[in-house]
Amino acid sequence: MEKKGHTVKLQYDFNPSANLEIFKPNLNNWFRVTAKEFRSFNGNRRVNSVKYSGPLYSYNTNNKVDFNAYSIGEICDYNFISKKRPFNSL
Repeated sequence: MEKKGHTVKLQYDFNPSANLEIFKPNLNNWFRVTAKEFRSFNGNRRVNSVKYSGPLYSYNTNNKVDFNAYSIGEICDYNFISKKRPFNSL
């Protein structure tokens, strides 16, 4: 049987079982999130109430992205467009 979907293990530069929080400026509050969302959030992040300033990754990938490429306070999506099937994107 062929494997489908995401087969690469995501890289975490922090303890994924820690208390991971992001700051939403429009709601003026901190919110707890999963490790997958935390590593892709372009904004203020903290681990166990300590400011975190690690790398930023595209959501659900190990591709590092520039902080300036996305608006503050949003998840960095991976906009993949297939060359073989351009109508099919992730």
